[in-house]
Amino acid sequence: MSHDVRRRIEDLRRIIRRHERLYFVEARPEISDREFDALLDELRRLEAQHPELITPDSPTQRVGGAATSFATVQHRVPMMSLENSYSFGDLQDWIVRMAKISPRVFPIVAELKIDGVSATLRYADGVFVEGATRGDGVTGDVITGNLRTIRSLPLAIADRRDMDIRGEVYVPRAQLERINAERRAAGEEPFKNCRNLAAGTLKSLDPQVAAGRGLQLMVYGIAQARELGFTRHSEVLAFLADQGFVVNRLVRVCHSLDEIRAFVAEVDRTRETLDFDIDGIVLKVDDLATQLELGATAKAPRWAMAYKFAQPQAVTRVRDVVWQVGRAQITPVAVLEPVELGGTTVARASLHNLDQIREKDIRIGDEVLVEKAGYIIPYVVAARPESRTGAEQPIEPPAVCPACEQPVEVGAAPGESATVVRCVNPACGGVFARRVIWFTSQMGIENIGPQLVERLIEAGVLRELGDLLRLRLDDLLQVERMGQKLGEKILANLAAARQAPLARLIAALGIPGIGTVAAEHLAAACGFSFAAFRAITEETLLGLHGFDRKLAAAVRGFLAAPAHQAWLDQLQEWWVGPPAGEAAGPASPTLQGKTFVITGEATVPRRELEALVKAHGGRVSSSVSPKTDYLVVGSLEGPGYTSSKKTRAEALGIPIIDEMALQAMARGESPRG
Repeated sequence: MSHDVRRRIEDLRRIIRRHERLYFVEARPEISDREFDALLDELRRLEAQHPELITPDSPTQRVGGAATSFATVQHRVPMMSLENSYSFGDLQDWIVRMAKISPRVFPIVAELKIDGVSATLRYADGVFVEGATRGDGVTGDVITGNLRTIRSLPLAIADRRDMDIRGEVYVPRAQLERINAERRAAGEEPFKNCRNLAAGTLKSLDPQVAAGRGLQLMVYGIAQARELGFTRHSEVLAFLADQGFVVNRLVRVCHSLDEIRAFVAEVDRTRETLDFDIDGIVLKVDDLATQLELGATAKAPRWAMAYKFAQPQAVTRVRDVVWQVGRAQITPVAVLEPVELGGTTVARASLHNLDQIREKDIRIGDEVLVEKAGYIIPYVVAARPESRTGAEQPIEPPAVCPACEQPVEVGAAPGESATVVRCVNPACGGVFARRVIWFTSQMGIENIGPQLVERLIEAGVLRELGDLLRLRLDDLLQVERMGQKLGEKILANLAAARQAPLARLIAALGIPGIGTVAAEHLAAACGFSFAAFRAITEETLLGLHGFDRKLAAAVRGFLAAPAHQAWLDQLQEWWVGPPAGEAAGPASPTLQGKTFVITGEATVPRRELEALVKAHGGRVSSSVSPKTDYLVVGSLEGPGYTSSKKTRAEALGIPIIDEMALQAMARGESPRG
């Protein structure tokens, strides 16, 4: 095996993880679904050829996307993602693959792929008792309160059996238009699309927010369908409709590829008339026994496939490139000759960063192919070098910041691989505005959007970040178009944000390279104490999953910077954290006061498991004794694993658990070995 293969696999993993974060966590994809799938397919192929290089944290070993900072619950049946196809040739190959395992592939049920947020709804004795997002496919965020606000969700059904119903939460297009009109009038940033609105709403800790957003739910299955006696997927859909759920009416039971092709063409012609967004068709083998026979890969069921519609594309020309000042970087934006694309006129498209520009060799004056990624975000797919005249100009980064005219820095941010342009002037007004906007959006503070922030800065109300925490009603009333009712609402939202989880506060600081997941690790490592977070050492940081020296230095540099001390002091005084008993870092009663010993190779650094125990009031010991309550064996060890610690624990009758059981205990669940 060559060194180049190993390096390519490592590069692919890094690139895929970055794009996963951009898509699932930050909702700002830089590449299309097709390009992402091509990267993932290449990684799968190389790992299949070199299985000795497969690691547990490879993107090919994941089930789904990233989790948020909400309380989590383990799904009783995993919520797997679907494989994507982009042509009827792909579908034909899928059918052939299934036919090699089972001769009973058809009929296949074709239904719409709603562009929303997947959710699971647990019903016990006919009553809706819990709802959660898909999360990473194994555990999801508990969003029961927000789901209860959906009027089309039955709080009780006639069937009394225990079941997990799967569905998609979405926002109708008309609701998006209404809400965005209200946000623009209030000076807030509009939502980019229906999916972002649905996802943002479900992330709100206040069900009142969800109640006013007009969320809808369309269900598509039952996790335990076969165990409950159903024999066909189409039978499940009919049952759900009878129980009072909204089920997609555009469903076709197909008996051949030609029938699938006809249904896809029919939906593609009429999908713009729907009142909700879709991004394809989901195809499922109807017979549940055949589904069981076909089984699943580590990531997706073999008996289902998502057919993705072609994204709207158009050819236009790059007139110029402007550089927009953001919180973390100065982003290149292509100014285009206006072109009709997917029903709207597109005149600008993000170029994301210098690496994207160089890899695609995009120049000013180029004819380019533009696509709407996710049917909403304008995206430059490629330049068309065959149409060049020689007058095209290369795109160069600015020498100074467009906002403050101070020199810029070009390079990769800590924890990132992409080459970006950054303003490093701490007094830059453009960066300051973006930092305020970032903080309010990450903290979930409603009614404070970009336009209002700009007006507050212009009015002299906001001169530093700490001013945001000290806002009073008379400050807000100085701003144009600010009424007393809106001002009082903003102050109430600011007060509520004081009880946000520590991980959300850390993510809102805007530390380069620290997103939602990294913030979760930091919060746990600090015992959910902001003071402890400010004092975190480089040694502790290097023991956290995903932290290298560059990222650890970025965190310590941010926390130690003189320019940040006043802001951090103010935050420490302002933030109070969640009330006791809420799931954002309170001690778990199943860990509190218990003594744990950890042994064997784990999927995360041992220090991270130790931090989890300590954060929930437990103790960690280096040796097994009669005072030990649990021995935790790393999940990478097989069933035949032996060690002196395990032998002694067995002799003393001490419970032996794995990482998953420890994490379940941290959520307040009973330990399982």
